[in-house]
Amino acid sequence: MTDCTDFFSQAFYTIARAIAEAGVNVDLFKNPQTIAKSVNRRVRAELKRLAVLLRRLIFLEALQMELAPLTPRIGSNYYEPKKPDAEYRYIFTMVPAPSRPCPHFLKGPVIVPTRGPVPAAPLIARWNAMLDTLKHHKRRARCLARTIQRWQAAGEARPHVPPIPNTHRMPADLGLVSGGLTVQLNDALKRWPDSS
Repeated sequence: MTDCTDFFSQAFYTIARAIAEAGVNVDLFKNPQTIAKSVNRRVRAELKRLAVLLRRLIFLEALQMELAPLTPRIGSNYYEPKKPDAEYRYIFTMVPAPSRPCPHFLKGPVIVPTRGPVPAAPLIARWNAMLDTLKHHKRRARCLARTIQRWQAAGEARPHVPPIPNTHRMPADLGLVSGGLTVQLNDALKRWPDSS
């Protein structure tokens, strides 16, 4: 796997298969109304782990893109009323929001969790958002490449990409993709201009 295109094709195939299997194994494609709480917890953890791999792969693809200069565009009208979304949608973000401590007044009262099944709609929405991100990964990488271009122009520090913990618990093919992504990302980030 010395050629980068071979790595991309194999990594996308492996991650896409793992995401599809995570949802198909618990019949999310049938759009159930409720699912068991333990199944919900297990699939959420699996999708969270796969989301890290998918973000890193799109980040690597964005680092290797050559972009043309931006063309000026017409501004949007901020005074037009926006239509609210009627259905629940999960948006797969490429850059995580910075975490801050939660103020004490936002913490609600301690509630005893309810027993029984939980609604499946949020989990199905997350699964569909990840499948949509896989489908349009080139567009996502192009948008992220523009963001990286702005970061480099502003003199932001080079991102640090640590290895993913607990790769020994992953299936063998995902563990190989995880290790390969870490190595390739660190090599690609060496071209980032030094801001120190």
